[in-house]
Amino acid sequence: MQTYQEEYISNLQKISELMALKKSQSGSSHVSNGEHSQAREHLEQIVSRNMLLLRKNLFPVLDHLFEAAADTIQELEEFAGKLFDGRRELDVGLFCQIRRALLSRARQVGNRNDMIRQLYWLGMGYNSISTKLIGLDWAEIEGYMSQMRLCFMEAAAYLKYFDEIRDIETKGYIIRSRANVALGQFKSSGDKIRLVKYTLQILQDESYREKAPELPWERYLYMTHQQMAASISRNKEKAMSPEDIVDVMESVYIVYEKQLKEATDRGENPPARTSFSYDSINYYCGLDTLDGLLEKMEVLIDAARPDDFSREGTYRLISLPAFYCNFLQDNPEKIPARTDYIDSLYERALDYVERFPQASENELLFFHVRQLMCTFVETETGIPYGDFVSKLLIRFLPDDYIHSYIVAKAAVELCTIIMEEEPCFFDDIEEICRIADPRKKLDTVLEYARNASLLHDIGKISFTSLYAQSARQWFEEEYEMAHLHTLVGEKNLAMRPSTRKYAPVALGHHSWYDGSHGYPASYRRLECAYRQMVDVIGLADWLDNVTDANHLYTGVQLTFEEALETAVSLEGKRFSPLLTARLRDRRVVERLERIYREERNIKSLAPCPGT
Repeated sequence: MQTYQEEYISNLQKISELMALKKSQSGSSHVSNGEHSQAREHLEQIVSRNMLLLRKNLFPVLDHLFEAAADTIQELEEFAGKLFDGRRELDVGLFCQIRRALLSRARQVGNRNDMIRQLYWLGMGYNSISTKLIGLDWAEIEGYMSQMRLCFMEAAAYLKYFDEIRDIETKGYIIRSRANVALGQFKSSGDKIRLVKYTLQILQDESYREKAPELPWERYLYMTHQQMAASISRNKEKAMSPEDIVDVMESVYIVYEKQLKEATDRGENPPARTSFSYDSINYYCGLDTLDGLLEKMEVLIDAARPDDFSREGTYRLISLPAFYCNFLQDNPEKIPARTDYIDSLYERALDYVERFPQASENELLFFHVRQLMCTFVETETGIPYGDFVSKLLIRFLPDDYIHSYIVAKAAVELCTIIMEEEPCFFDDIEEICRIADPRKKLDTVLEYARNASLLHDIGKISFTSLYAQSARQWFEEEYEMAHLHTLVGEKNLAMRPSTRKYAPVALGHHSWYDGSHGYPASYRRLECAYRQMVDVIGLADWLDNVTDANHLYTGVQLTFEEALETAVSLEGKRFSPLLTARLRDRRVVERLERIYREERNIKSLAPCPGT
C-alpha cells in the first residue's frame, strides 16, 4: 500500500481505540467533561487528517483510474482489502467507492475475470450495509437488497461461460456469487428458499464439479445447507409453505447431524444456532408445540456464560432472546406465564453489552442488538422500552446521547417560554388538552418534551458504524442511509405502549415545516396531532446538529449566531414561524445560547427516569 493508505488504516484503528475508550467510560454512567472534550478533539483531528488524505491522494486516482498503472491498481486492491475483508469492517463505505471504481475500469478494459471478482466484492460490501436495515419495512429496504443482489446475480450469470473460464479463482467467485444471491432480507421466506434450493442443485451437479475439481465443492455445499437451515421464518406473516418446510427440513437435518457428531467427538453440545434451527423445524413440522420450542430455547439461552463474548455467546444471549420474543409477539397469549423470564432476558442482555469488549466481533453484536430492539416485548414489571434503548444509546453512541440530552434541555426551555405566553399551544395533543390545572399542564408538556427528545434519535443505534466509527465525512449514499434512522426509531417506539406517544417526534424531527424538503416522506405534518412538539424538537435538534453534533460527518458547522440567522431566514420553510418569531427575542436567545454552550459540560450519562 501507499503511505497515505497505511496512514488511513492506522487512523481507523486509532478511532476504534478512541471509541472503545469512550464507550468504556460511558459504561460507568459517568464521563467527565475534560475526558469527553479531549477525546472529541482528538477524533476531530483524525477525521480532518483522513479527509485531507482522501482528497489529496485517493480521489484524484479514482477520477483518473483508467489511466492508472498496474501497481496503482494493485495498491488499491490491497487498500480495499484492509478496509473490509468480508468479516472485519473498518470502512465499508470507502471500500464500496473503491470497488465501484475498479469495476468500472474492469468493464472498460474488458477484463472478465476482474469484473467477476469486483462484482463479488462489491456485493459483499453492499451485503454488509444491508445488515444495518433490520426492523424496516420492505418498501424502505428493497432498493438496498436489489443493489446487493444484482451484483451477485451478474457475477453468477457467468456460470454459462464456466467452460471458457480457465482461472480457478474466478470460477470460485462465480459459484460463491451464486450462493450469495440468497443473502439479505426478502419480501417472503419462500423467495429466499427457492434461490437457495437452486444453488444446491448447481452444487450437486457433477458436470460443474468435473469442470473445476480444484474448488471446495463439499464446503460450498455444506455452507449452502447452513444458509438454507437459517432460512426458517420466525414470523407468522411470512410463514413458510409446506413445500418450503420440506426443503428447509432436509438442510436442517444435514447440518444438525454433522455438527452433532463433531460436537460429540469433542465432548460438547452442538452450537446453539444449529440446535435452534433443528428445534424450530420440528415445531413447524408439527413435531413439537410452541411451548416445547420456547422451553428448548430457554435451555439454550440459560446455558450461556455471561462472560462469553464469542460468536456463540453473543448468539445465545442476544440473538436467541430476539427470536424468543419474536415468537411471543406473534403469540401474545404466551406472555403472561413468561413475564419474569422475559424481564430477565433484557437484564442479562444489558449487562452483557455493558461489559462487551471492543473487538472485531462488535459488528456482529450490533446486528444481534438490532434484532433484540425490534422484537422487544414490554411487560408491566420489566424495564420500559425507553430506558432499554437509552441504555443502548449510552453504551454504543455516547455522543448521540449527549446530543439528545442537550436537545431535551433546549426543547424544555422553549416549551417553558411558549407555555408562559400561550398555555394552549400544545392542545392538539389530546392528553394535554384534557388537563385543566395550569401547573400540571406545564409539567406534562415539559415531561413529554424531555422524554421525546431523549428518544428522538434512538433509530441511530441501527446505524452505529455511521455515527460512532466513521473516520471521514459521509458519502451521498451514507447520508441517505442515515435518513432511515427516523423510520427505525418511529417504528420501534410505536410498537411499545410506554413509548408510542413519542413515535411522531422520532419520525418527523427532520421534516420541513412547509413539507418541501426534509425526510421522511411518510411524515405528514398537518395530519400529526403532535406537530407543534415535533416543530420544537426539530428546531432544538437542528441547532445542536449544525453548531456541534454532526459536523464531523456532514462537514457543516455554524456558530450559534450563524445558526440563529439561518433559522430565521428559513422561517415558514424549514421552521415554524411561531418558533422563529421567538428567536428574534434577545432574552429567548440568551436562554437558549446558555444551554448550547454550557450544557455540553454534561457530567452524567445516566438515562432520565420515566422514559
